[in-house]
Amino acid sequence: MNPEDPSSGFRHDKVLTFINEQMSKQPEGSAFYQENLSLSWEEVEEKLRLLLEDNKMPSQAQEACAWGGLALGVRFAWRQGNLQRHRVQWLHDFASLHRSAAHALASDLKKLTDQQEVERKEAAFQLQLAHTRLADVQRERDLLRLKLLHARFATPLRILKA
Repeated sequence: MNPEDPSSGFRHDKVLTFINEQMSKQPEGSAFYQENLSLSWEEVEEKLRLLLEDNKMPSQAQEACAWGGLALGVRFAWRQGNLQRHRVQWLHDFASLHRSAAHALASDLKKLTDQQEVERKEAAFQLQLAHTRLADVQRERDLLRLKLLHARFATPLRILKA
């Protein structure tokens, strides 16, 4: 493992050095680590299990591979933690975006509601005004009808008086 690689998952150089020494005691240890860097932990653990069950493999080689498995496990845990941090940040950003969108929609809804209220009041005012004009026109019509009736009945009386 490279001490300069933060993705190794180890924070202390002394721990990293010790594990590197343990893996390098047998060539299988370093090889196990290098060959399985890109695998999932389940796959690494399965390979390690098969190596540990292999009676033909010397115990020092098994131990070196176990140290390599430990290093891979720590690396995997670091990657998972890092991925989890990114997911949490993404969810946080996504939630912020949703909050902003909700506030914008609420603001738009308030504007539309206010605009509808103004339009409703204007329509009610226009309706009231039309109603008042209609009442005025009806009164004028009734007055003209009355005058017409009065004129119709008044004309024969004038003829009779004359």
